[in-house]
Amino acid sequence: MSATATLNIEELLADITPENPKILYGVSWEDYVELTEATLNETNLKMSFNRGVLKIMGQGFNHENISRFIEKLMTVIGLILNLDIVSAGSMTLVSNKVRKGADPDESYYIQNAHLASFKDELYDDETDTPPDIVVEIDKSHGSDEKFEIYAAFGIKEFWLYSNGVLQIFALAETGEYLRSEKSLALPILTAANLTEFINRGQKEQQFKVLKDFQNWLQENK
Repeated sequence: MSATATLNIEELLADITPENPKILYGVSWEDYVELTEATLNETNLKMSFNRGVLKIMGQGFNHENISRFIEKLMTVIGLILNLDIVSAGSMTLVSNKVRKGADPDESYYIQNAHLASFKDELYDDETDTPPDIVVEIDKSHGSDEKFEIYAAFGIKEFWLYSNGVLQIFALAETGEYLRSEKSLALPILTAANLTEFINRGQKEQQFKVLKDFQNWLQENK
């Protein structure tokens, strides 16, 4: 058995905090899938798997606060622009085809909202459609592998928030992500706009920032 099999799952997860992620090498795909199934209800944990490397991370208050605020912004966008935006939250993306997996902080179906799956099981790349946008909040510069993972899923748009800046990456025909100034799924949004409102949401009363965002959308739609 691989590295994870030598450890009790509770023991493996016991000392993981936002400041103390755990990285294991030489992990088998089968053990990763078993671990994801055993921890589906552990909402304070995030995992990624790529090329035998398993990364397990904890999530703190600040991380979750940013994530939830982005979700609020998306709700306002749906209301003002009359769009059906389906939030899949931190759905666990697992692909048996490419043997990669990750738990994004947020994920959204917009163009493919009508194809979103409403089930409590792991994402099934045989039958499910990937989200249109995934979001990562990176507090420790640990998201490099996510580009390869999300590209393998064919996810068209990847938002990365790090060091107080949100960057938008669009999937090119080459299969690589290229930085984009604006969202493909929501062209009204630019990386600069999103950065401004997300950062304000961490410093000011959120209801006021959301009202300002609503007004901005009304003026620019």
